[in-house]
Amino acid sequence: MSVPSFSSVLYDCATECALRRRKRRCKSYFGSMACKGCKFNVAEYGNFDPQQVKLFMLQAETRASALHTSSKSHRIFFLAAIIFCLWSGITSHIAYNRRAAQRADAVPQMVVVDDHDHVQATLNIVAEQLRRGIDVNRDGLINCIDAAVLFYQHYPYKDHVTISVNDNPRTGMHHLFNVVLINGIWRAIEPQAAFSGDRSYYMRDVWGSVYDASLNRTVTNQYKRYVR
Repeated sequence: MSVPSFSSVLYDCATECALRRRKRRCKSYFGSMACKGCKFNVAEYGNFDPQQVKLFMLQAETRASALHTSSKSHRIFFLAAIIFCLWSGITSHIAYNRRAAQRADAVPQMVVVDDHDHVQATLNIVAEQLRRGIDVNRDGLINCIDAAVLFYQHYPYKDHVTISVNDNPRTGMHHLFNVVLINGIWRAIEPQAAFSGDRSYYMRDVWGSVYDASLNRTVTNQYKRYVR
């Protein structure tokens, strides 16, 4: 059995690092204080040039994205089937009510949509575009920047949504997300929630103690230039 080369072992290590962050098993961004001493940090295994490490991790992120997408394909197909069934049921129900209203010669009522419906619909659009590899700032990475900008771009009410950042050196968090006016209350949400399969889209539920809301800053003007 041949012994794997140093470069191939290093590449596998970098890929595992990227996968752990993509699967939320590690909630720190690469290069943070949390990476010091981590066995999955390739910088621990040699005196590498920072630019080389950045390029190496870019390739590893691409590989991890392909592996992660492949592993989730069955779940995505199952979710798509559920969404199709729900959508078919909803459209059938709407059509039935419309016919009933016409038969009764009644005036159709306006359907009141809850803000949560707008949020979820936008999260689904963001998830679909992230799976397509939409890179809004063309930095070669598909990450929180792309998700936050895409959510802002597709949310129907621009005066009810912001792009925000949370930079917390104590927990290693440096993350872009959105704050949305939901039924009269401004709430911080994770724009990658549908893409990652999280049960909740609230930042506090997704990130737990790593997230400190007091450190939120609005940076909409800085990032909305990437909206296409």
